[in-house]
Amino acid sequence: MSAVPVTDSLADRVRAFAEEAAADTDLFVVSVDVRGYQGSRTVAVFMDSPTGAGSDDLTKLSRSLGFTLETEDVIKGSYRLEVSTPGADQPLSDRRQYARHVGRTLDVTFERELDQVVTVKGELLSVDDGEIVLEGEAAPIPFDTIRDARVALPW
Repeated sequence: MSAVPVTDSLADRVRAFAEEAAADTDLFVVSVDVRGYQGSRTVAVFMDSPTGAGSDDLTKLSRSLGFTLETEDVIKGSYRLEVSTPGADQPLSDRRQYARHVGRTLDVTFERELDQVVTVKGELLSVDDGEIVLEGEAAPIPFDTIRDARVALPW
């Protein structure tokens, strides 16, 4: 029996199993999306790593996670498991995603003082545990003020 805790949400349970499957790798779970109804669900698990997730790593994780989900009978009925990286147009939703984007241009929406929400664009210069430094911004941007951050696409 697995050490994954039982939760109310199917997505939370899948996430816990995915984190367990990725424990010995540099992959981490960005998000889990469960769509559809019992018997015809799609379970999408989005993974990333500090250096970028390769297809071989994702395939191994998908096999391991699929085996665990079947063994533990987590999802009733038939389902389709999709394990991939977030798309280029998806927001950076996990702090660990930022490090590999240093040097790239980001669009960042965040709260400034006095509850003012602004969106700025600039090169990501550095990342630490609590904030990012963006070219053109006078002060670092704390993670807890960021509402949305995306890599600016060149097209």
